Amino acid sequence: MDIKNAPISFFSLIFHSLKVANQAFGSILSLFIIFVVLIALVIGAVVGSLFLWGPRYLFILYIPASIFLGFLNFVFMTAIIQILAAKIERRGFSAWEGLTGSIVPSFYFILSSIILGIPVYLLLFAAMLTHSTIVYVLCIVALFFVTLPFTFTLHAAALRDEGPISALRYSWELGSRNYLRILLTVVGLILLMLLFFLALGCAIKAFWPELLVQLPFYLAMPVLLFQSKITFFVALILFYLICLYFFSVIQCIWTGLFLNLDYMSRSSLNRELENAMANAPVVPEPIQPSYAVMPDVMIKQASIRTDADADPDTARHLDQVYSAQEHLPQSLEQEEDRMPTILFDEEMAKQLAENEERMRLSKEQAAKRKEDDQQQSIKISDKPL
Repeated sequence: MDIKNAPISFFSLIFHSLKVANQAFGSILSLFIIFVVLIALVIGAVVGSLFLWGPRYLFILYIPASIFLGFLNFVFMTAIIQILAAKIERRGFSAWEGLTGSIVPSFYFILSSIILGIPVYLLLFAAMLTHSTIVYVLCIVALFFVTLPFTFTLHAAALRDEGPISALRYSWELGSRNYLRILLTVVGLILLMLLFFLALGCAIKAFWPELLVQLPFYLAMPVLLFQSKITFFVALILFYLICLYFFSVIQCIWTGLFLNLDYMSRSSLNRELENAMANAPVVPEPIQPSYAVMPDVMIKQASIRTDADADPDTARHLDQVYSAQEHLPQSLEQEEDRMPTILFDEEMAKQLAENEERMRLSKEQAAKRKEDDQQQSIKISDKPL
């Protein structure tokens, strides 16, 4: 069943659900047998306590036994949903994995049902206080339409690992966006169930009228199966298997609808996110300055010759500016990274040499002027007094 690309019609869901139910019926039947065995053990424990300790201890075991049987019912439904979803998505999933993986989601679904059931029961209780059948019926109809988006709560807990509150919110968001389609699917399922049981009842009445008369008693008290004839026993077992298969088909239709709506909702959200990212203004990357990307260039001390005794200020200045570093970094590996350092050193040495030449010429001129001043002073002192 291709549920990821486009919406699926109700008739396509029915057709594909029949195929999926055929594939998963073996695992579902195994779960049903386990479920029946556990129910038999619980009923046997209650009946055994009735014979051993008397009816006064029956009330003590009746409450936990009823809670356990109700919890088993939710586990059985959750396991069937997980198995059918795995078959729809074409992935392997065993009956034991469905049974063990349904305990926690079933517990979450019970909590979700309690959270949702409290306001529902309060409204029904308020409608009963009016002592009006019309008001009570209208309240039930209104609650049906209001709580319809919460029908995927069990699926959200079983297939999307949602908690009690988040499963309610997940189901509400998905159901409210596809309310009309879910409502039409519910109406179609109700009509399909009516058609199925009508056809089954007509078939039983045509071929075995006695079974149709005794069937309600056997359904109300399954223990009577062991007291019936072998033909009734086989017929009722066959009836249970047909109902189990039909229940699997109905559950597969509902599970396929949930998966289809869920994938379509996720695809629309992804498209909206992609459109938002595509329409978002492009922020240019900051341009890094040239010195931030250039390799580290180290200025080595140039080999210059200065007359430190003649001009100590110049020598001190050169020592401060062009002093050698204490820790030399490792040489660069590539030759092109070393070229800026070599060229820089030659240019600096050339400039320092020119400065040295200018300083030497200025010193010579200063010494020559000093000698001229001394000679003039001597000539003035040779005049006769």
